[in-house]
Amino acid sequence: MNDQDLGQPPAGGQQVANCHQPAAGRRKAAVGQKPVLYFLLIILLWAGLVGVGYFAVQRQLQKSEQFFAEQLNELRTDNQRLTTDIVDAMQLFEQELSGSRAEMQQLRQEMEMIQEELELTGESLTGTDATRQSLTERIAELDRQLAGLQEQLKKLEAAVRAL
Repeated sequence: MNDQDLGQPPAGGQQVANCHQPAAGRRKAAVGQKPVLYFLLIILLWAGLVGVGYFAVQRQLQKSEQFFAEQLNELRTDNQRLTTDIVDAMQLFEQELSGSRAEMQQLRQEMEMIQEELELTGESLTGTDATRQSLTERIAELDRQLAGLQEQLKKLEAAVRAL
């Protein structure tokens, strides 16, 4: 046994040598399999990362799409509300405009009637200053009302055009 310990082969040296040869072949095969195994692991890892990335991006895109759809619905609702408000405001302006036109027409008729009365009374008015002054004040008041109504009419027409 001491001889074996010193590195000398035992009596059956051939058999020992044959046992070591297949082990060396296994090591070479195992060493040759390690790079293939690493390559496969790297490809699996890469495929896993790509798959996870794909699903993460897909989920994020779905969230973004849902967010934009909600924003679009809110904008549509706001637009419908604003359209309704504008239509209501325009109808109100048209009613006020019609009312102002009617008042202006009535004032014109009153002024024409007063002018006719003045023409008919002619000389009889020159004798009474109080009557003449009251008629002059009434005409001035009607003129102010007419001017005010014309201003309102212009504002209403401008507002209708702006809408």
